[in-house]
Amino acid sequence: MQISVGSSVSNHRHVQATVRPAVLLAMGQSNMVDRSGADTTAVWPSQVQIFDPSSEALVPPTKNLTWLPSVPGATTDFDRGPGHAVRVFATHWCQAHPDRPLYILPVARGGTGFKDEWYADGTGPLYNETTRLLDALLAQAPKAEIIAGIMQNGERDAGQKNACYQWNAVELIAQLRERYGVELPFVWGEPGNFSGTSSSDFDRVRAQIRALPDCVPALSTARAQDGAQYDSLTDIGDGMHFDRAGQEALGQMYFEAFSKLSGAVSHPAVALVWQSAGIPDWNSFDVAAYDIQSGDQLLFLTAAHRSSGNAYPDSVSLNGQTAQVLYRGVQEVTTRVALSASVVTIFETPETPLVSLQCSWEKQPLGGAISIWRIRGREIGLPQSDIGTGSLTLEGASGGVAAALAYGVDTAGELGFSGMDYVSVEGAGNVYATSFAAGLVAAGGAVTITPQRIPSHGCGVIGVPIAS
Repeated sequence: MQISVGSSVSNHRHVQATVRPAVLLAMGQSNMVDRSGADTTAVWPSQVQIFDPSSEALVPPTKNLTWLPSVPGATTDFDRGPGHAVRVFATHWCQAHPDRPLYILPVARGGTGFKDEWYADGTGPLYNETTRLLDALLAQAPKAEIIAGIMQNGERDAGQKNACYQWNAVELIAQLRERYGVELPFVWGEPGNFSGTSSSDFDRVRAQIRALPDCVPALSTARAQDGAQYDSLTDIGDGMHFDRAGQEALGQMYFEAFSKLSGAVSHPAVALVWQSAGIPDWNSFDVAAYDIQSGDQLLFLTAAHRSSGNAYPDSVSLNGQTAQVLYRGVQEVTTRVALSASVVTIFETPETPLVSLQCSWEKQPLGGAISIWRIRGREIGLPQSDIGTGSLTLEGASGGVAAALAYGVDTAGELGFSGMDYVSVEGAGNVYATSFAAGLVAAGGAVTITPQRIPSHGCGVIGVPIAS
């Protein structure tokens, strides 16, 4: 296939025949497309070209592109490029690889996040657009190598399903690696330390971004290179978007993080590998969880509600293996609230981090939450639970810990829980506002989990002690 790249087609063919082009994914929202202003005079390396999403052709990077295909929910006021951070990264990379062309695929849109656009389960329009455009680029350059993905986002996710940010990010990474058959390296940026990003919602997103290298191999974060410098970066005056100087420093951090990527991840005995809220297709979906091995146990905790019927799973299957039901409990408060705990032992190490989960329900929930824990070399005890409007004291096993899930249904909005960090608001009005938290009780300790107010439609807490 012939491609117009701003030089002769024959020259492009000659380059591709002798060296392997590299592909860089520039992903995220407005801080990736660069609201500080496109600069058509900025000097880009001569071997860089942009895969323009609107024309699906390789074009020079100095063109003031409008990187906005028809994607629902994306904004149009500042989705222009190229971004300074991407340019700085590209400059460093090309200096290290002067003989290789670099193709940049810009798949960032202002005002987007995992809430609506970046879900990697087939429902996220931006994820789907990313794979469509990447497929088109690779069809034109079949010898190209995807060298990395850079993600800069989190602003939209703050306050919107932020309890699930980390797990949505892990799923996106796992799906892309599975689809393209490579352990695609990633560098992740977080919201800047600005006046508009100083709330606890942003802190929850930041904490989850900083935890990603502990659960995903070949991933690093920009801030990990120099936290003090990252926090001192400046904005354009709106309290949200990096200015040009901040963008250029960010690009330097991207490259430093990329240069230090490692396949190492932490291996704690008990790890939360997945959590979700709302009403996904709970009958069948993939759980993206790295570091699952033969002999591990996966603990599946659910809390759900509906106005009638028992909203707990009849059966659970993980990776094709049927789980043992440890506990089911239901109580009618104002809304019927149900808790459950199941566990499955993994007999074969999964070939990929995408583990298939299937379950059937007594009655499909109106809302709820799921947490899945990976337990290695530990004994699982009897669940402790409480359903109603009160609190529950959970005790870690002797020398061990307790995995816990708390859930509340309330019409007033977000409902915090003592002893737990993550809270997610999933709806309001007739659907109610459902909040949940998942966490570990300290080894050998105890924590009393109490909602910050008595929820209007009930709450539930379930915990499972795990001995050392």
